Order: sequence, then C-alpha cells, then structure tokens
Amino acid sequence: MARIKPCILILLVVLLLTSCQTSKGTSKQKNGIETEPASEQAQTQAQSQSAKHQSKSNPKEKEPNIVSASMIAVGDNLIHAPIYTQAENRAKAAKLENKNEEIPKYLFDSAYSELLPFVELADFAFINQETLVAPSFPPSTYPRFCSPKEMGDFVLNSGFNMISIANNHMLDKDEGGLRDSLNYWKKQDKAIVSGAFFDKEDMNTVRIIERNGIKLGFVAFTSSLNGLSLPEKSNLQIGHANNEAQLEKMIKDAKNQSDLVVVSAHWGEEYKTKPNKTQTELAQKLADWGADIIIGTHPHVLQTIEELRATDGRRVLVAYSLGNLISSQNEGQRVIGGLLSLLIEKNLDTGETQFSNVSLLPLVTNYGNGFANIGIYPITKYTPDLASRHGVKRFTNNFNYNYILKQAQDIIPAKYLILPETLFTNSPLRYQVWIMR
Repeated sequence: MARIKPCILILLVVLLLTSCQTSKGTSKQKNGIETEPASEQAQTQAQSQSAKHQSKSNPKEKEPNIVSASMIAVGDNLIHAPIYTQAENRAKAAKLENKNEEIPKYLFDSAYSELLPFVELADFAFINQETLVAPSFPPSTYPRFCSPKEMGDFVLNSGFNMISIANNHMLDKDEGGLRDSLNYWKKQDKAIVSGAFFDKEDMNTVRIIERNGIKLGFVAFTSSLNGLSLPEKSNLQIGHANNEAQLEKMIKDAKNQSDLVVVSAHWGEEYKTKPNKTQTELAQKLADWGADIIIGTHPHVLQTIEELRATDGRRVLVAYSLGNLISSQNEGQRVIGGLLSLLIEKNLDTGETQFSNVSLLPLVTNYGNGFANIGIYPITKYTPDLASRHGVKRFTNNFNYNYILKQAQDIIPAKYLILPETLFTNSPLRYQVWIMR
C-alpha cells in the first residue's frame, strides 16, 4: 500500500480546505440571477440537508482493514574459528570482571551489536545458519564446521525467527551431527527451522510463523552437500534442489496454509556476483509452485534482486544472494553482505497479502590484522577510516570505502539500494565523495 509523504499530505489538506471554503456575506449567482446571501441559519440548514442527501446517494465506502508486518533477511552466518575464539575470549574476560555472574562460555553479542536493532524491530527475521550447531560436538572451523551451542542460543535470543539450516555444510559432522543439531533446534520454540528433518512425516509438516495476523510459510533447501550424503537407511531427510517433486509439494502445502511463502534457496556458484542459469530457471519454478519471497544464500557475495511473475500473475521477489552476514573470509567482495527489508500487508476483509518497500542495506564485516575485533556494520554506520584499516586490505589491496560503494551499486539495482544520505549517489562523482585511501 502506497504511503503519502507527510509534506505532500499537508499540502493536499491545505488545498482541499482552501477549495472547499466559501466566503460568508457575498452574493452568489443562481441561473443567472443575483441573489442576496442567505442567513447563517439558512446556510447551515441547507448544508445539513445537502450532506444528508449526499450520504444517502453516495454512502462512504468502508475503509479496508489492513494489518502489516516488517521482515528482514540476512545471508550466511559463517562462523570461522576467529569468530568463536573471539567470543570465547570475551566470555573469559567477562567472567574475570563479573565473578559472581553466570557467564556463557561464548559471548557473541559484540560482533553483532550494530545489527541487533534491525533484528529486534522486525516482526519476521530470517537468517541462514551456515555452520552446524551440534552441542555434542566440539567447535571446528573450515572445511568441516561446527559451532558452539551458544551460537544457536544467540541467534534465537537476538530475535531471528526464521532459520534455514539447509546448506552445503549441514553434513560436516555426518549423520550424527545433523541429528544432534535437529535435537537442539527442536527444543526451542522461538523460531521455525527448515532444511533438515527427522523423517518424511516431519519433512511434510508445514513450517508456519504468524505475526500481526499474517502467516508466513517457510521452506528451505540446498543444492549442494559438498559431496557428502546420509546413510542409505537413515530416516533423516534434507531439502534438496535435486528433489523437485518434494520441493513443489512442500511449497504448495505451505501456500495452502499461509498468506505468503518464503523459500530459502542455498544455490549458485561461490564467489560469483551474477546468478547462473540454474538459479534463474529454478527461481521461476519456485515462483510458479507458490513461492512469494525467495532468499538466496551460498555464493558468499552479493547477487542481484529482481521481481518475477508467477504463472498465476503474482509478483515474486528474488534476492539471489545476500552474501555473508559474518565470516573471516579474506577477499573484499566476501566481507560485503546485505540486509534485505520489506513490508508485508494483509487485507483482513479479502485475505489479499502483498509485499512492498523492498530495500537492501549493505553490511560490512570489519576486522583488523589477524582477524581481530570482528564485527558487522551497516553501511550507514561504516566509515572511510574503518575501511582504510580493514584487515582484508592485506588480501585485497584496493579495498576502501569507495570499493564497497561500487560493489553494491554495480550489483544491486538502484531502486532497492540504501546508501548513506551524505553520498551524492546521483552524481558522476559518487565514488569520489570520500578521500581515496
């Protein structure tokens, strides 16, 4: 639903009031005959009768009953060793400082502190938990990841309530690790989790989350398992791109029980900023099956956003890749991710539900030399000075603030992109507003 800017609204009100006023005490023309002004009482009676007549002939239409909810989505929560080691060290320091307080073994808060307000304000908040949370297994890093239980606790307590665990690392600890992870997520009730399932019955159980009278169905799948697989006799199930019949069933079932369907697609080629043909063709299939919002992950870099038309005429939003939310990867493009945001509105009288106000705010994972002080910054809070001291410059020597802006503007269509208001984004010099460093 379109929103009228306050300044325009005020102007419209002034114009309407001005055009509706008639000066008292002036003569009027009726059928070419000049008449004397009626008394105030007569004017009031005439206006009252006129209003009654109009109300009978043109009854005021009922205002639609609209409810709304906000949604955000971020990309890969990719927990390398420097991230969980930093969290462990900060927990140790906190225990020394607060000896009488119960402190978790890992404290991840500070790395995400600039992001948390966006999550807390959102009604729906999506994240791809790229690394396995399996409490029975010790933490490990690339190439076979496992994250501490406190990582999962932090994700839930932060306000993320739509969590995908479908990705190429979900079997990094084999069947036992995935089962342990499922048991962990099953014990919480703050979020819906999709992508891996205990059995076929669990896989066919629709994941739905409701906020403000709006129901979202949620389906997650991956196109890769890094060459790993479940044992043939395992009951565990994985949402996989190769099983299109199952994906279609899950999406259609979700469509029948919800207002909009969100699909998490772990797909594409790593480090490629353009979606490939497999992604675009599958995106259209997902849309035709009933998906309304498709959130892409896996490439570890940003990819474009577009809207498709489903066969039934619906608009379908596709963000092909939101890049990394956080990581300690060492290439310039890989420290730039995105926070997707949109508004969802539902007409309670008709049941019609739609999205609007789609935007992407670039995010930067910042760290110093040796991956020290890893943290996420929205571009609106990031500075050229921070960029000039980023540890990634050791690997991408032309990395600076302008590099970030150019990457975002080359990949994301301008109508979706949010950049700091201080930038002259419509000027040919838009990349030169900051001193090159």
